[in-house]
Amino acid sequence: TLKALELLTECYILVQGNTVCVMGPYKGLKTARRVVEDCIKNVHPIYHIKSLMIRKELANDPRLANENWERFLPNFKKRNVQSRR
Repeated sequence: TLKALELLTECYILVQGNTVCVMGPYKGLKTARRVVEDCIKNVHPIYHIKSLMIRKELANDPRLANENWERFLPNFKKRNVQSRR
């Protein structure tokens, strides 16, 4: 997942312990920061990777450049599991 994030954000990402270092263009830094902060909040990065891959493909298509991309992006539902007492 780390290599996939590096390819999608065009940034170099280094993780050591609780520290994350990201070097690259500003747009990639913003995306990588959002993914890392959600990882700390216990959200798996594969959700972000899927949507980033779809956004990258949509950005390459000139016909869809001016349209809303929400219909192509996945909607992940939160599932709260009730624990027994």
